[in-house]
Amino acid sequence: MQIKVRQGDYQHRFLLSQAKFPCMIAGIGTGKTLCMLVKLYDYCEKYPGTTALVVRKEFTDLKDSTIKDFQNYFECKVGSDKDYKLANGSIIMFRHAAEIQVLKNINLGIAAIEQAEEFEDDLQFTFIRDRLRQNNGADVRPLLIIANACGHNWIWKHWINNPPSSEYEAITATSFENERNLPPDFIQDLKRMEAEAPAHYRQYIMNSFEETELDDYVFTYQELLSAKNNIYPLREKYGYRIAGFDIARYGNDKCACIILQQMGALHWEACHQEVWEHKDLNYTTGRILSIYNEHRVNKAIIDEDGIGAGPLDTLNKGRGLDGFVGFRNPNQSYDKNQFYSNPRTLNAFKLKDLLLKGHIYFTDDDLINELSTLKFTFDHQQRRILISKEKMRRDGIKSPNIADAIIMAVSLIGSIKDTQDRQYFNQPTYAKEESLWKIAGVR
Repeated sequence: MQIKVRQGDYQHRFLLSQAKFPCMIAGIGTGKTLCMLVKLYDYCEKYPGTTALVVRKEFTDLKDSTIKDFQNYFECKVGSDKDYKLANGSIIMFRHAAEIQVLKNINLGIAAIEQAEEFEDDLQFTFIRDRLRQNNGADVRPLLIIANACGHNWIWKHWINNPPSSEYEAITATSFENERNLPPDFIQDLKRMEAEAPAHYRQYIMNSFEETELDDYVFTYQELLSAKNNIYPLREKYGYRIAGFDIARYGNDKCACIILQQMGALHWEACHQEVWEHKDLNYTTGRILSIYNEHRVNKAIIDEDGIGAGPLDTLNKGRGLDGFVGFRNPNQSYDKNQFYSNPRTLNAFKLKDLLLKGHIYFTDDDLINELSTLKFTFDHQQRRILISKEKMRRDGIKSPNIADAIIMAVSLIGSIKDTQDRQYFNQPTYAKEESLWKIAGVR
């Protein structure tokens, strides 16, 4: 495989490095994985009969990222045993951390650790280093390292702060040093992160070793306070109401409900919210139904990942109601969503978008305070993911029950807009014109 690199740039230096332990520490989008795999593959072609090893900490990452990238780059298929055999007798093995201990007696010609910062210490590095002893005709049997900057960890210690010898060669780069190979909209988004996700920007884009805080806040306090000014009068033909219900999972948590009313084509208002605690599921189910009826809710969503599945099932099947749907929060594949790791995160940022556009109005201080505690980080595919309730609890932060209720309610807005759009476009022309005036608030 051939790739185009500039003479003397970080990719070129890594590919041509003759060091025993070349290490590329670089920002996202810099082609670390591609360079690592090309260097390893080229070595295996140059020295027939080489046994190569590629290591990743987690099996899921190895399968869904590393092996998938290898197959795409080289247009080949890795076997079910996670081995790829070259025509010259070389073999490339893909293994995750829990598997490599069984390789104690293996002799390697070359090895690579991808996302090495995922390992807490250098034990795996040392274990693999001891096995670089295959007699394959090469002068150097290298161990390739690629990583993101992650504070003053073992990689920083060995390659940046005080390298033990010249065999430890560090090649570093920011994301912007690969701008020529990245889409313009991606570059623009990276620049926006300086303000929107400053900790992530410094560590993963600017490749700073001094940044160790991995989490950023979803909302600034000023953004949340601005919601109090987003007053929008109710327009004729609107008033559709949606409700989100977050059901308590732990003894000190509270059940929460929030109702949003559609004020215009794009505008929403939090018209009601309430919380309750220390009640059984029968009470909670009855209260949900009572709120739904008393406040003339059109559509409601209930968190069904936990014990909320019980009330949802009772209302749907037991009562035969069709106004309730469930909210689930599974990890999403990269193919399904390249920006957000799960539905909770996606809809938190939809709420942020409504706030920034002035399309949602709420005034409750408890809601504002809970939303202000929501933080996010990035997963291994550089997608945003909210810090879980469980981790927030361990960190001593109160469970954001009202915040989750409004996030779930916001998740319904897209389907409601789609329904209204279909109703509009299926009308005759004269009716469409009348609807446009009404949507604009002109009578």
